[in-house]
Amino acid sequence: MEFAEDVVFFRLTEETIIKPFLSKDKDLNEFLFQEAKHYQKKLLATTHIIENRSKTLAYISVFNDTRFADESKFVSKNQARKFVLSQLPSQKRHIKSFPAIKIGRLAVCQEEKGFGKLLIGWIMDYAIHCNDTSACKFITVDAYKVSLGFYEKMNFVYLSDKDINQDTRQMYLDLTPYLNTFKKIV
Repeated sequence: MEFAEDVVFFRLTEETIIKPFLSKDKDLNEFLFQEAKHYQKKLLATTHIIENRSKTLAYISVFNDTRFADESKFVSKNQARKFVLSQLPSQKRHIKSFPAIKIGRLAVCQEEKGFGKLLIGWIMDYAIHCNDTSACKFITVDAYKVSLGFYEKMNFVYLSDKDINQDTRQMYLDLTPYLNTFKKIV
């Protein structure tokens, strides 16, 4: 990613001194300052930060995931079956799980805009290039209701309607349509 001269993007380390950060979500703020390093140390999630000289502008915390075509996550068996059929060639219809990278947290400083899109672009590029050594078909997220519109604009789709009345919705982005686009950019 390219930024203005004083903006940097890096992976959080044990030695990182996290600069001030305030998003509109208290839980996302607390995660960055109180839990991100611990999650990283325990190999549960890796956090990447965008900051300038004075503050943290945005961050994303990611980990490996599996998108299961588990019938309990869908409204009906038929909806689960349609999901599997849409993702696989006919001779491999017995597969019930798909490799993914999950966005555990994504937050942008409340005074800033545009960094969320940059982070989604970065994780898409990263996930597609991971396919050189280990498969990754989806980017997944359990999106807060206030963020659903953002993820929809980024072409994420809902896994099912079963969680429509929940605080978070399971969403995914199929990387297949982007495979050639990102390979050409790099």
